[in-house]
Amino acid sequence: MRLVPTRDMLKQSWEKYGLIVIGNIVFFVLLYFVSYRPHNEENRAAEMLSFAQEQETQGVDAAAKVLYEKVLQDYPETRAAATAGERLPVVSKRLAAPIRPEPELVEPRLDLGPMLSRGPSLYVAAFLAEHYDDDPTLKPKIHEAIQRHLWVAVNHEGIGLESLRREKEFQSPVIQREIFAMRPRCVMSPDWIYDDFSVKNDNFFPWHNVNLEVSVTQGEESAEASIRLPVLEPGESVDLLELRVRGDGGAVTCAGELTAQEGRVRWSQDI
Repeated sequence: MRLVPTRDMLKQSWEKYGLIVIGNIVFFVLLYFVSYRPHNEENRAAEMLSFAQEQETQGVDAAAKVLYEKVLQDYPETRAAATAGERLPVVSKRLAAPIRPEPELVEPRLDLGPMLSRGPSLYVAAFLAEHYDDDPTLKPKIHEAIQRHLWVAVNHEGIGLESLRREKEFQSPVIQREIFAMRPRCVMSPDWIYDDFSVKNDNFFPWHNVNLEVSVTQGEESAEASIRLPVLEPGESVDLLELRVRGDGGAVTCAGELTAQEGRVRWSQDI
């Protein structure tokens, strides 16, 4: 059965709930005028100020200046206007400053003629050698890169060591000492009783007509050995002697003399 409201029922409902509805409407109208309207200008000014500061942060000073002026003109009594008044002279000063010309962009260029005539590896190694002492923090990486490219130049491109030493980019005493000096290194390989000792070629070039004399000492214990080789390639090692190294015996010292076609050196190192 469908219920149809009658006039009397509507009248009774209005008398019962009408004042509550009217009271709620009046309350929210008064809340709008009392709470929101007095802060309307502050909110708008703060929003516009935020937009102006965003433009200034992004470097768009012309837009920031217009917005700061708008805040000062339309909302002079707000807190945002005080901030805009502080920022406007700063932005205006930057806009009035002379514009510095942008530095001319230089397109990187690779001179193919010298590179192809010298070989790519030698070309890169020579370029790095010219900047060897520019940045101390990069020096170890540049040293490693020069060695790597010169290894290719000697072992794959067939460029002689003496020819490399005469290149003008490698003439500095530092380069001659740290890149081209003979660099033998003793290596100890632990074993069950007697430990093995070898000498490794730490240069990027091979040694020819090699004569090695090495002695290893720990406390009062020592051992000596010598060997002749026709060639020792870069990165390769030659076994020389054995010594029983004791854990409580103190430092192990390796000393030797290397004579080869590429040069002669005496060295001593603690292992």
